[in-house]
Amino acid sequence: MRTDIKRTALNITTYCNLKCKHCLAFIPYYDKKFIMSIEEAGKILSAYFQVVDSVEHFTVTGGEPLLNKDCAQILEEVHKYENQITGSVDFVTNGTMEIPDDIISVLAKHIDKTKVVLSNYGEKLSKKIDIIEETLKQNGIPYRVSKFYGDDLYYDGWIDFSNHDLKWKTIEERDQNAQKCVPRVGKYFVINDGELHCCSRSYWRIRQGIIPKIKGEYVPLMDDTISIEEKRQDLIEMFNKKSSTSCAYCVGLCNGVPRVKPAQQL
Repeated sequence: MRTDIKRTALNITTYCNLKCKHCLAFIPYYDKKFIMSIEEAGKILSAYFQVVDSVEHFTVTGGEPLLNKDCAQILEEVHKYENQITGSVDFVTNGTMEIPDDIISVLAKHIDKTKVVLSNYGEKLSKKIDIIEETLKQNGIPYRVSKFYGDDLYYDGWIDFSNHDLKWKTIEERDQNAQKCVPRVGKYFVINDGELHCCSRSYWRIRQGIIPKIKGEYVPLMDDTISIEEKRQDLIEMFNKKSSTSCAYCVGLCNGVPRVKPAQQL
C-alpha cells in the first residue's frame, strides 16, 4: 500500500522570539530548547521520505525557524525531495524578523514549489511584516498572510489546548470528536525529535507523560532497529485510525470550539 499523505510539518527549532500563551506547539513551555542541525535534518528527511511515498505540502516551521542558522540549508535539503512533494514546500515565519538573503535565494530558486506563510500578529509583534511582504513581492515568491489581530481572524482565532484532562471516556466519543478536528481529518502530521506524530498536541502529551507512546500512533523515523516496511505499516495504521489516545484529552481543532485571542504574550 502506498503512503500518500496531505501535510507534514518539520519543527527545526523550539526557540522563538515570541512567548505566545496559547501556542499550538507549546513552544514557550519547553524546559530544554533545541536547534536542528543540517546533519540532523538530512538524516530525518532521508528516513521520512523512505517511509512516505508522497506528501502534498511539506512545512518547515518552529518555534521561529529564522532563529536556526542552518535554515537555508535545511530548506535546500527539503527541496532534494521535490519529486515526492506534489504541492509545495511551505515556510512559516511570524513577521518579527526580516528573511535573510540566503533564505530568499533558496525560496526564489525553487519558486514553483515554494509558499511562504506569514503569521501577522499586528504591528506591535509582527514589526517586519511589511518589509517581508515587499521583499517577497520583489522576488515573485508566493506567500499568504494568516491574520491574527483585529477582526476577521484567520480560522476565527486560536484555541486553548492547555487543559489536558480526560475529555472523552469512550472510543466512540473520542472518534466522534476527532472526526471534526481539522488536522485529524486532513491527515496532517508533525516531525519532532526524529519521530512522526499525528499532531503537536499528541507529541506534547507524550513528552509530558500525560499519555504513553503506543505503537501505531507514531513513527520512530530514526530507529534503525525497525525496518522501513514496519515504519510504513505504523504510518498506515496512524493514517487509518479515526482517533488516537491523545484525542481523548483534546477539545480538537474544531469549528465549534471557543476561540481565544491569538498571540497573547506570557
